[in-house]
Amino acid sequence: MASTFAFTGIHLWADKTTEVYKDAGQPIEKRVDDLMSRMTIEEKVGQMCQWVGQEHMRTAAADLTVEDLAHNTSQGFYPGITEENVKEMVVKGQIGSLLHVLTTKEANLLQGLAQKSRLKNPLIIGIDAIHGNAQVVGCTVYPTSIGQASMFDVNLVETICRQTALEMRATGSQWTFNPNVEVARDPRWGRVGETFGEDPYLVSLLGAASVRGYQGEGFGKPENVLACAKHLIGGCQPANGTNGSPADLSERTLREIFFPPFKAAIEAGAYSLMTSHNELNGIPCHTNPWLMEDILRKEWNFKGFVISYWMDIEHTHDLHHTSVDNKDAYYQSIEAGMDMHMHGPEFYEKVLELVQEWNIPTERIDESCRKILFAKFRLGLFEKYMTPENEARKVLFNAQHQQTALEAARKSIVLLTNNGILPLDEKKI
Repeated sequence: MASTFAFTGIHLWADKTTEVYKDAGQPIEKRVDDLMSRMTIEEKVGQMCQWVGQEHMRTAAADLTVEDLAHNTSQGFYPGITEENVKEMVVKGQIGSLLHVLTTKEANLLQGLAQKSRLKNPLIIGIDAIHGNAQVVGCTVYPTSIGQASMFDVNLVETICRQTALEMRATGSQWTFNPNVEVARDPRWGRVGETFGEDPYLVSLLGAASVRGYQGEGFGKPENVLACAKHLIGGCQPANGTNGSPADLSERTLREIFFPPFKAAIEAGAYSLMTSHNELNGIPCHTNPWLMEDILRKEWNFKGFVISYWMDIEHTHDLHHTSVDNKDAYYQSIEAGMDMHMHGPEFYEKVLELVQEWNIPTERIDESCRKILFAKFRLGLFEKYMTPENEARKVLFNAQHQQTALEAARKSIVLLTNNGILPLDEKKI
């Protein structure tokens, strides 16, 4: 079959007449290959970029000032970048993912913009659906992870995650940033409630059950969503109990306590993974090739993609001080094994510069892009990228799901025996 070729930027692409990637009857690997052959380097880097939703941007811009960014990056606030700028980037194929899109209407708006891009590459929309899709009005809220752990009921945890996946898909999201399979060993740490507790075995069982609930068999059905095992690793035992503080842990401790739940989640099929805020033994997790390449991919044979935590690549520069600037931070992170950037400006432009300067090979960008595209095809987003409003109406305020939440709440209650401790003797306080 004859092909005509065009050159754009530094990437050669083939303008084929048969668009294999649009054919749902073809194997996913073949569809990915075909789409990759059509993409420019700009579009490939775009798949590695994630931004926050429009309403999230509006709220952040109303609440924060430029001065706030010096000590607060907890919101998607980008001075000088408007919602219209982000919409334009979606149309240009410069954004592959969004997070915290809280309504079906907004999800459809953004997916509609993506369909205006040259290759009509759909977005994958992620959200913190940790104990139910609780940020979206009408979705069921279940007990927190630490409450679920106290049930000691693996099957019920899997059911909770399966129901959560249904509610997510019905409201426009396809990717949950859960399960959190960190082993909580410091009660001062403020995120203990987001974990399944302190026992590696229990955390492994419930983390794997969560993955099965969210993803089903290979996350290939309309009711499945992508799971994300997080956070790799050590943030659950910080040096001073503060979230994001350094972790000093021996390799034996890592392998015996903290690694097993991540390995179990991957064996259960988890296709995405998130790195941790902290530095591990002096090296930020976001630029640690031993974690992302040696352990995750080579030792555990992880085939999915790794996403950064909330602007943490940039924090290797302004917090950890292990990179000279953000561009150097992006270079270190991608070379260490990072596949997607959560979230914000500069990444797209600086990564393209790094490729054009031959500091990052195009083959490395291809690796990340291919994994992300595979997830989108597997989730069926090329066939069904819009979410009909009637789907949300069928699932929201679901009586069966509410009954599951009630059962879980009852099972999660823990009663303690009072052996004369209460009431407290004020004379001994």
